Amino acid sequence: MRMTRIPSGNDQADPAHSADPDTGAAAGADRPARRERRGARIAVLSALTAAVLLAATVAASLAVVGNRASGMARIHAVRLMSATGQPAASGHGQTVLITGAGFGPTGAAPPGSSAPEFSGLIVLLHINGNKQAGGVVSLPALAVVPVPGHHRMQLGQALAAGGPALLVQTVEQLTGDTVNNYARIDFEHVAAVVDAVGGVYVNVPDKSVSFHFTFHVGINHLDGIESLYYARQPGLTEAATELRQQNLIRAILRTLASHQLLANPVTMLHVLSAVDSMLSVDSDFTNTEVETLATELATLSGSDGTFLTAPTQMAGKQLVFNPQISAQLWTAIRYDSIAGFAEEYPATVTPAAVP
Repeated sequence: MRMTRIPSGNDQADPAHSADPDTGAAAGADRPARRERRGARIAVLSALTAAVLLAATVAASLAVVGNRASGMARIHAVRLMSATGQPAASGHGQTVLITGAGFGPTGAAPPGSSAPEFSGLIVLLHINGNKQAGGVVSLPALAVVPVPGHHRMQLGQALAAGGPALLVQTVEQLTGDTVNNYARIDFEHVAAVVDAVGGVYVNVPDKSVSFHFTFHVGINHLDGIESLYYARQPGLTEAATELRQQNLIRAILRTLASHQLLANPVTMLHVLSAVDSMLSVDSDFTNTEVETLATELATLSGSDGTFLTAPTQMAGKQLVFNPQISAQLWTAIRYDSIAGFAEEYPATVTPAAVP
């Protein structure tokens, strides 16, 4: 008599218990492969999700940067037709004329004036056409130059005589280069930028005291208010004060580059919020140009950026630009070769430790 097998409670409906032992073995061996494929799919989906979130964060950051650029203080109609009558050479970089304001012991506007006090800083910030390097060229405000529509006067006086528009025209006539845009740094708000980047390092050659704060010889780490003590130290000559301001800008740019603060969407918003309060730009400076310039500024540090002062000499009792060497500098700006000029004339390079 043939007996029928009754399934026990321990029997499972599993391919491993199939009548075909080979089929069951194959199914068992396939489980790890399936788990691997599932894990790979999860990893890919996780990576895609992270990429989407990162893209969304960057997009949001850029949108906020664009909004900040839109809200940045504007100086109306300062960019004029080039004094040379020629546009900038095709394929070459961008040159921005920058002046400083908000100076004096407190940075407040002089009595009877609503405008911040001119700091004496006049620089040409140049970004090379390849967007990978450039330089900052300081133009001594005391140098006497021809001013369009006026007699010869100190370069800084052109700003007082006709505002940014006349200064732009004067610099274009002096250099033969086109100034693409104008910007003004308000040193009263530089402290916020320094704090936003976590402080800056400056090299001081001699011990000194400024507003009861003592700078020791060598490397000093400064927070926002201390950076203003550094830039506004009483008793410095005007030339030394200009060097301090230029060096402070260099320290900020170096910190931006070394910590990649503009590459991180989170820190970028914090830093650019502070920069927004520090800068005023001309009305022709488009939001896109402001955003692009902000991301390129970090290239102006280390070997990629050159900081120097246009060479001057005495002519009688007047300080003037050295005609032969300065002419080479203006050409170097025009053709993206500031670094090459600095190698040929190292005495023009701003030292790491300024008085």
